[in-house]
Amino acid sequence: MQSQKIIQLQQWVEQHLTQAQIDWLLSAKQSLVESDPEKQLDELLNISAGVKRSVPDQSLEGADQAFAHFDFAETIRLLLLVQVAKTCPDIAYLVKSYYQFGDQSEKTALLKGLNFIDPNGQAVQTAIKASRCNTTVEFSALALRNPYPAEFFPELNFNQLVLKALFMGLEIDQVVALDARQNAELSNMCFAYVIEQALADRTPPASIWLAIQLNNLHDHHLGELERYTQHFYQMSVEHKQQITQLLGKQNAELLEQIKG
Repeated sequence: MQSQKIIQLQQWVEQHLTQAQIDWLLSAKQSLVESDPEKQLDELLNISAGVKRSVPDQSLEGADQAFAHFDFAETIRLLLLVQVAKTCPDIAYLVKSYYQFGDQSEKTALLKGLNFIDPNGQAVQTAIKASRCNTTVEFSALALRNPYPAEFFPELNFNQLVLKALFMGLEIDQVVALDARQNAELSNMCFAYVIEQALADRTPPASIWLAIQLNNLHDHHLGELERYTQHFYQMSVEHKQQITQLLGKQNAELLEQIKG
């Protein structure tokens, strides 16, 4: 499935490049194929550094949904990384090294495409390290619209990723497979953050309620549920919608109370 998507991406990309740009891309991929295995990473980094000078600066409107949030340079870098990964005996080393030596735009391309470069999760430790970065662009590339964390992150690291997204003001409805990775610790961490934000007179992203399952909440959090759902229900339309959805499914009686 993933290899088929990469083939389709290659075809789509070539339809939107000039002949000179296509020739450059094919030459770059051939250079990687023919390079000495011990020097292949250096060759990849050299080619990657010149990508933005060689391809158009535009988004991928009309491409497969899996790549709709990529820009053109990120897509080319993904194709180059996949080319190297095909014959690389150590995917973990490839990902770690490219992440270590790449600039922010290269790191972003790598993280967005991890599930295509590393479909078996061999480089998960590098991804976990990347989740601790402080730049929104880089963090979003890993945390949002990306199936890799949900598929390979241990529970603790996945929970930390979700909470950090909320700290950064990101909407976690874009965290892939959030429902499938629901757990008691995540529910309580997020509800504790709801309380913290209310006490500080701040408003967290409305999608925080997507990470909360009422049957997972500790007793002391259940005791505060009415107070804080009512507080944020009145705070904004977005929170009202999310709380209505949450309580409508899990506690219709409480929903009627806070409406009244």
